[in-house]
Amino acid sequence: MATPDTAVPKLVVVDDTNPSIQYSPASAFLKDTSGKLDGRGFGGPVFNRTLTGLNGTSNNGSLTFQFNGTFVRVMVAAEGSYGWYCNVDGNHLITSFTVDTNQVTNYIACDSEGTLSGTTGEHTLAVNFFFYPDSPSNSSLWLDSIQYQPLPSDPLDTVTLRIHNSDPSISYSNSSGGWSFQGLNSNATDLTGTSMSLAFNGTSATLYSVNFGSPTQYNATTAFYTLDGKSTYFDLPGSTTTANSGGNTTNISNWPLFTISDLSATQHNLNVATSYNSTPQPQYLGIEYFIIQTNPANSSSTEGSANSTGIGSSLGDSSGSTGHSTPVGAIVGGVVGGVTIGLITILLALYLWRRRRRNLQYLLDLSAGAPADPYQPNSAEYLINPEPPMQSASTTDRPVSSGFFANSLYHSGSDPAASTVAGSSRASQPAFDPDRLVSMKNAQSLQVRDEQLLRSELRLHTDSGVRLPAPNEREVIDVPPTYTED
Repeated sequence: MATPDTAVPKLVVVDDTNPSIQYSPASAFLKDTSGKLDGRGFGGPVFNRTLTGLNGTSNNGSLTFQFNGTFVRVMVAAEGSYGWYCNVDGNHLITSFTVDTNQVTNYIACDSEGTLSGTTGEHTLAVNFFFYPDSPSNSSLWLDSIQYQPLPSDPLDTVTLRIHNSDPSISYSNSSGGWSFQGLNSNATDLTGTSMSLAFNGTSATLYSVNFGSPTQYNATTAFYTLDGKSTYFDLPGSTTTANSGGNTTNISNWPLFTISDLSATQHNLNVATSYNSTPQPQYLGIEYFIIQTNPANSSSTEGSANSTGIGSSLGDSSGSTGHSTPVGAIVGGVVGGVTIGLITILLALYLWRRRRRNLQYLLDLSAGAPADPYQPNSAEYLINPEPPMQSASTTDRPVSSGFFANSLYHSGSDPAASTVAGSSRASQPAFDPDRLVSMKNAQSLQVRDEQLLRSELRLHTDSGVRLPAPNEREVIDVPPTYTED
C-alpha cells in the first residue's frame, strides 16, 4: 500500500519537463501537452497538462533524478499493458504498486516508504519503464511528476509545493462540524457558509478537489475564495462521467477548482468558503490539496525550512525583512536639523523681544530729566495721575495731599521759587526730588511692559522668523510729549 498523504503532507513537485530529470535514450521518449488522457479515467487531469513517456512501439527506457530528501514517489499515467520498477542509490529497490486500469492518470507507481528516513545525503532515483512482448501497440507509459520530501534544513525557494488538506497550515472553521472526510483523500463540506484558511508565500496557488458523482449525483453550485481581503466566486461543477465510467457519473480526483496566478512575492492569506444558496443536492466543496509556486530566493520574503509546521513559516516568514530600511544617519540628521532650527527660531524671537523692551524703556525715560510741573494738563504725568494734590485756601504753607505724586515726588521743606498762580499765592511746597521721578518712571515702564506682554503674540515660524513691514506700511513709534529731535 502506498504511503498515505497524511504521513507526507508537504512535498516538492518536479514536473516531467524539468531538465533535472534525465531520460535515456532521450530519442525514445515522447512528449504530450494536449492532455489527451485527462478524461480517460477517474484519476483526473495530469499535473501541468504535460507528460513524457513511451508507447508500445518504442524501445524500453529509463530515467534518473537526483534529490536531497527523506521520501520520494513517482507519479505516472498509463494505458494498455506495461511495467516499471524503481530503486534509490542503485541498491535500494523501492515498492511498486498495482494500479486500477480505470484510473489511467495520477498513479503512484512507486514510493520509498521508510527507506530514506533519517538520511541526509543526496540520493539518485532511477525508474525503468518496459512493455511486455504481447503489449498492445496502443499501450503507453508516461512520467507525470516526481514528488519528494526535502530535508528539514532545505530552503523552499522557487519550488512547486504540494500542501495536502491534512497539513497543519490549513485551518478549518469546523465548530459546526461541516468539514468531514468524504473519501478519496478529500476533506469536504456541503454546509452553507463553511470555510477554511491558508497563509502562504508564493506567486500562484491552485486548489485541487474531488468531483463527487457516485453513488449520488450532485448539482453544480458556487463557492468563493477571498485572497488578501478580495473575494471571487468560482464554480463547483456538477457530477460528470469519464470514458471508462460506462455513461454513469463517477468520483474524479485531482480536479482543479481555481488557480490564482501572478501574485506578488509576499505573504498572502487565502480563505475558501461555500456560498449561501438554495441549490438542491449541491456539489461538495472538497479540499484535496493545494499547489503553491513559492517565492524566489531574492524576493522580499525570507523562505523558511521544510520542517516548518505552518505554510506561513515554511514558505517564508511574514515578519521577515522586506528589503527596505531607513538609514540611521538620515534619521539622526533629520532630528538634529529640526532641533537646531527650533533653537535658532526661539533665540531670534527672544532677541527681538528684548530689543523691543529696550526701545520701550528708552522712550519711556526720555523725559526723566525734565522736571515739568506734574499738574499741568499737557504733561505726560497728568494722564496717569489719579488725583491732583488738594490746595489750601491759605496763601502760606499749603498742605500736600496724600496723592501719588505728593508721596512720590516731594519731600519736606519749603520751595524757594514760590510764585503766584491765577491770583493765588503758591506758598512753600515740599521740595522736588528728581531721583524719585526717575524711580517712578522706571516703575511705570515695567507696568507698561507687562501690559504689552499680555497683549503680545509670539509667532513661531519654520523659517528665519523675521517679518519686514510691507512697502506701503508706515512704521509707528510712540514717544512722550517732551521728546524732541535735539
